[in-house]
Amino acid sequence: MTGIKQITQTQISAFERCRRFYYLKNIRKFVWPVEVSTNRHTLQGDDFHLLVRQMILGLDAGDLIIPEGSEDVKRWLAVYLAEQPMGKPQQIFAEKEVSTVFEDVFWMGKFDALTINEDKLTIYDWKTGSARPDPERYRTAPQTRLYRFLAKCCAARLMGTGLHAVPAENIEMVYWFPEHPEKTIRLPYSEETYQQDQTWLKTLAVEMSLPDQDAYPQTSKTRHCGFCSYRTYCFPGTFLPDIFPEEESDPDGIFQGELFSDEAFSETDREEIIF
Repeated sequence: MTGIKQITQTQISAFERCRRFYYLKNIRKFVWPVEVSTNRHTLQGDDFHLLVRQMILGLDAGDLIIPEGSEDVKRWLAVYLAEQPMGKPQQIFAEKEVSTVFEDVFWMGKFDALTINEDKLTIYDWKTGSARPDPERYRTAPQTRLYRFLAKCCAARLMGTGLHAVPAENIEMVYWFPEHPEKTIRLPYSEETYQQDQTWLKTLAVEMSLPDQDAYPQTSKTRHCGFCSYRTYCFPGTFLPDIFPEEESDPDGIFQGELFSDEAFSETDREEIIF
């Protein structure tokens, strides 16, 4: 789609984390020389999502092909099969793409899974991180806010109710963690929260479209900079190891520890960055 700004939850998260990063990547569309490599845990998370998608589409668990050496994926899959987090819904969709136009912006999202039971619509999202989930952080996360909003806007079409709107109270978002299945987070929606999300998105529609570079300052949380592909733009001449390197490497001794402490590379912070 051309002629209208497109925004995803990934872009909103980037904007809220560091406006300068959002500006360089999504407005200026810079290609910067520092590449942040994809770590093994992220690749295994992608594999898990793919396997669950294949099962939702009808492939038997016994026919799944699990990459060699992916012990974590095998364990997560075993937990998923034992827990059956979605139960047996009347309708189920895998990696459902949804979108709506609001405030002259094309808002987009992709649900890991979407289930429909009578008059209730539930969004599922799989999180394979090892950090213990914080319900409050998930409740206020851009992903939660945008996805429930999109579900509300698209619910009538998804559920086949014609012109009859689906109440926000009939929508829920569920975060499920194969590392912590007992910590499943269920976040029901409400009309009041839907109205709040509309106000929030109206503000974002303006703030994420400003042309002036000064409207996009660098984050004050410098521990985030260790994960950023644009870090040499803000800190010229620095060397930073990739996210969770297999072994430490700083051959030239120019890693700026005073700017990027070891805390920057904790599992909890990594999950905060990609959330």
